[in-house]
Amino acid sequence: MPHLYINGNIVPENEAVVPANDRAILFGDGAYETMRSYSWKFFRFAEHLRRLRHSLEGMRLELPVSDEEIVRGAAELIKSNEIPDARVRLTVTGGVSDGAIRLARSHSPNLIMAAAPLRTPPPEAFRDGVEVIVSPWHVPSDSPLPRIKTINRLMHLMAKEEAIEKGAWDTLFCDEGDGILEGTATNVFFVVDGVLRTSPLESPLLAGVTRDVVIEEAKAEGIPVREAPIPAAEAAGEATEAFLTSTTIELLPIRAMDDRAVGGGKPGPVWRTLHARYRTTVSRELGIDLAPPAS
Repeated sequence: MPHLYINGNIVPENEAVVPANDRAILFGDGAYETMRSYSWKFFRFAEHLRRLRHSLEGMRLELPVSDEEIVRGAAELIKSNEIPDARVRLTVTGGVSDGAIRLARSHSPNLIMAAAPLRTPPPEAFRDGVEVIVSPWHVPSDSPLPRIKTINRLMHLMAKEEAIEKGAWDTLFCDEGDGILEGTATNVFFVVDGVLRTSPLESPLLAGVTRDVVIEEAKAEGIPVREAPIPAAEAAGEATEAFLTSTTIELLPIRAMDDRAVGGGKPGPVWRTLHARYRTTVSRELGIDLAPPAS
């Protein structure tokens, strides 16, 4: 039976429970992070925890657990489940509700981690690229929610389902000015006139750990980077390349957007260079020898 981590303990999955009146269940009050391990080692765990703390601060939710304790718990969890290459979901809930409909909490949060074998996109997704669609729903720039990683992901699930129903991989969200922001669980990059483009963090989007690495690697490679809004019409008509990024998929090329080919309709050289550099960085920081990226 799989094991989970809950409030400092590794327990069988059927024993890892939270009360029915936890604020996560009643209000969607909670935040989460997803980490990836390579050969028992986590990549950029500290950066994920910094983003988690940022999310919790935005929700006024305090987590009285040290980062070191969380790191130890995650390492114990993947060993207990015997999963060297894992996807670990860390969830912090608002704790037991006292019945008040307000943000203030009167009970301690619950900290839960679950590990599962990593499921990456199939080789052909990297070889040929994937298709995406653009959502008709606009993300309001004055909302505080897009910039923090709450457990309330219903809009993202609905958009992802629409993409799947249309034979696409993911859906891209736009702001009120039709500037492309991000995917349902990804950041997105375009190459326009040789410049790597992505929407800035001032936009209503979630900062990405992989996004940061890609920007670092692009600058180190001498690829110009511009963090500025990208109108959907410009991205569709002028981009020669595009790709999605996240912790679990790394860098995934886009071949078409709304049934319109991006560039030549296949993965391009900037994506190949940056994905190779990304995996080299993972190998160097973790002291492992990763295979070259699928292509």
